[in-house]
Amino acid sequence: MAEAALAHLVAQDDVLRGRVDVSSAGTANWHVGRPMDPRARRALDRAGIDRVARPGAYADRSYLGAQDLVVVMTREHRDDVRRRLTSQATEVIMLRNLMSPGLDLDVADPYYGDDQEFDECLDLLRECCRRLTSVFRQRLDAGSYEA
Repeated sequence: MAEAALAHLVAQDDVLRGRVDVSSAGTANWHVGRPMDPRARRALDRAGIDRVARPGAYADRSYLGAQDLVVVMTREHRDDVRRRLTSQATEVIMLRNLMSPGLDLDVADPYYGDDQEFDECLDLLRECCRRLTSVFRQRLDAGSYEA
């Protein structure tokens, strides 16, 4: 859901469109090649986000090494990603730190929840992604690097 929400915002932003590429991959490989959870798709549909989701991918060393910025949902993800990173230049950000800096709060996985929990999770992701697009705009306007 985070990939779709962020890509939706990037596509609507004249500064970011064509300059920021959004992709996602899991830190575990059990969903590789599988479609998005239908409950997540329904939450995105209810929110008017129609981006077609890519099949599940795995955040291996090669994938992570090709990224400028990796956004993670949990502390466990952050630690997994940092262990796999091969590039010192790749930045790792916990998504909720954009709303609550320094608290290292996890985004709760709604997997065992109902539609309402998926909607609530998506609301949180969308707010965090709005803040992330602001970070991208600041960095691109400052000329530091392509996000």
